[in-house]
Amino acid sequence: MLTSSVEVLWTARYDYQPAWKLERHKHVYFQIIYFLKGSGRFLLNDREQAISPGDLFLIRPHQYHGLTVSSVIKTLDIKFVVKDARLHKSLLGAATLFSAGDPNIPHLFERIRQEGERKAPLFRELCGTYLLQILILLLRQDCRQSERAENPAGVSEDDLTDGLSKRVVKYLHEHYTEEICLSRVARLLGVTDRRIRQKFQEHVGTPPLRYLLQYRVEKAKELISYSEYALKEIAERVGFKNIHHFTRVFSEIAGVSPGAWRQQYCEGIRKDVCIAPRFSNINRTIKDPPR
Repeated sequence: MLTSSVEVLWTARYDYQPAWKLERHKHVYFQIIYFLKGSGRFLLNDREQAISPGDLFLIRPHQYHGLTVSSVIKTLDIKFVVKDARLHKSLLGAATLFSAGDPNIPHLFERIRQEGERKAPLFRELCGTYLLQILILLLRQDCRQSERAENPAGVSEDDLTDGLSKRVVKYLHEHYTEEICLSRVARLLGVTDRRIRQKFQEHVGTPPLRYLLQYRVEKAKELISYSEYALKEIAERVGFKNIHHFTRVFSEIAGVSPGAWRQQYCEGIRKDVCIAPRFSNINRTIKDPPR
């Protein structure tokens, strides 16, 4: 095969009927199940959880799994082997549950199924290419999930399933330049501030006002990197009362002061970033002006 990293073994579009049950079992290859619609409970490694449309499970070799169906469940399903050692290791260390919000993922599932049905020349190679795209998208999402765990300010409203947390994040994103009082936010949303703290901690992983500070720092990084504003003006533009508070919070969260961050960014401008190993960009067309 031209694509030697992965090999698709089997794929299908399944409709599971109510009261059906996929008994607990395991196999020696990888499997991905993407749930298009329906409700039920999925068992993975003896842990059972409710499924929702858009859920995608990555099942590793020798992992026990099963399915209990409540309503008609529609799935896209792929079984495959991974021949590349680094990719195999990455998948073994990745999450098992993803939210397939990228519309390319179900599209790629369908392309694999269509190629498998038509069996045109080089169809196995093309199926492997499509599967590799799916796996890269999942691993990229896994990296983003890890980054959000370390930096909750990277969360977006679309990432959240809890309605209250989503509304709070939306409010903070829209009003981060203003002075924000949690009790006022609670009154606007018709709940108690205790309820906000509880749900926000549960679904975002950090207290709401801590999240606000982290979000302000992320916005400050953008201004430091792409604008000529003085640091004092940047502090005001992202909601800090004074440069001293801004510097203290920024240094704590970013690990360096705002001034050091700007210096690091400036040093990276016009710096060659070679992607291919051993590539050297020696034919420069941009020259420094004469001094």
